[in-house]
Amino acid sequence: MIFRYRRLATTDQHSKQRGDPGMSRKISWCAAATALALQTLIASAEEPVLRIAKQGSMEAGGKTINCVTNDGGDANSMRWPSGHVVIDQVYASFQYPADRRYPYPILFNSGGGHTARVYDTTPDGREGWLTLFLRQGFAVYGVDRPNTGRSGTDICKINAVKLGKAPVEELPAINRYAAESSWVTFRWGPKFGEPYPDTQFPVAAADNYYPQTVSTYRDPQETPKSVAAFAALIDKIPEPVIIQSWSSSGLLGYLTAVERSDRVKAILAVETSITAFDSIPAEGRQKLAKIPIYIVIGDHAQDRVDASRKFQREMAAIGGHITVDVLPEAGIYGNGHTMMLEKNNKQIMHRMIAWLEGNVFRPK
Repeated sequence: MIFRYRRLATTDQHSKQRGDPGMSRKISWCAAATALALQTLIASAEEPVLRIAKQGSMEAGGKTINCVTNDGGDANSMRWPSGHVVIDQVYASFQYPADRRYPYPILFNSGGGHTARVYDTTPDGREGWLTLFLRQGFAVYGVDRPNTGRSGTDICKINAVKLGKAPVEELPAINRYAAESSWVTFRWGPKFGEPYPDTQFPVAAADNYYPQTVSTYRDPQETPKSVAAFAALIDKIPEPVIIQSWSSSGLLGYLTAVERSDRVKAILAVETSITAFDSIPAEGRQKLAKIPIYIVIGDHAQDRVDASRKFQREMAAIGGHITVDVLPEAGIYGNGHTMMLEKNNKQIMHRMIAWLEGNVFRPK
């Protein structure tokens, strides 16, 4: 739930006389937050020391343009005048474990409305996949797609419209998930504030999740921008890679693998969008047929199951190797669309690793 507090307009004495319910709610929330923090500290203390061999970050891809509207507040700005800026790049942070067991790094790509932050610490304070896979001996990359998060945003057209130098039709299509839509879209529950009885999402910590959502550019031209930038990132990484995708980045992952089929060893796809598969051209599917693909799907998502199995059959007909792992069919219930954040995220990670070991490599 979202907690809203009204500013106290009365004196302390008046609050005591009235038995201020707002203060009681605040105290209760503070107690809950303290308990959550203690649980996080205890969980952290139980994990062994994490040893990192190297870490860093990089940008890849993009292009340089002359932006004449670097300042949306002043068309004659002296501090932010017309000049060259880089747009349409990706940003990636990376960590390599000291005890590395697997040869191929995993590139974690977020879905729309999110950044790689979604693979970091969970809303209730547990370790996310970036850390969990690292502990298992994988090098990991957290990737922000173009016009998202740390990759920066192309503001030139927005500022041009603001300053009256371009028509409003040139504004990019941008959206963002609200708290209310997150509950239903991500299948935490049938409606806002009402979780499914067996939901794996930590609903008590939902307020810690909402700030993670970000705006996403949704125009069709964003797809080729992202694919080009992801391919450029793969070119900068010395080893072959494993692509991990989620939701709308599923299509981006498949198309990037088509562009770099010689350097992509596997795809781990979390709940690929149901419209993605029909957007992969026939010649691209021929290249994907040489790459093992794992698709994992949670609860209450029959449309995703049907679309993924249709793709599985089509790819099998041309020699492709796709595994569709429907968690409820394996007796694992309550997972929604945000399974990397959910209470059994470690269990799902182990299923992914088991699949990789059986289909891609054996650990050292």
